[in-house]
Amino acid sequence: MILFVLTGSAPTLMLVVLAVTLYLVVIDIKDEPGLAFMHKAWWFLFVFLLHVPGYLIFRAWLAVRRHRRKDDEHPATPGPRGRRGDGRA
Repeated sequence: MILFVLTGSAPTLMLVVLAVTLYLVVIDIKDEPGLAFMHKAWWFLFVFLLHVPGYLIFRAWLAVRRHRRKDDEHPATPGPRGRRGDGRA
């Protein structure tokens, strides 16, 4: 979008791509748990301004966030108790 503002013109195909990326952002972020409305709006505007590179950054951030949340849901199990303490063997 920044490029469109600077050049003063926007090809139709690029506007369609912008609309599709914004739609995908809305679909991806609407059900994201633990994310405030301001953060959702920030990502939407970020993709709006930076277009495709912004969407790629958004997808990378979303993948990292979901991967970390998945790791937090499954805590590591303690190892077997043995001779080093931790109770009877």
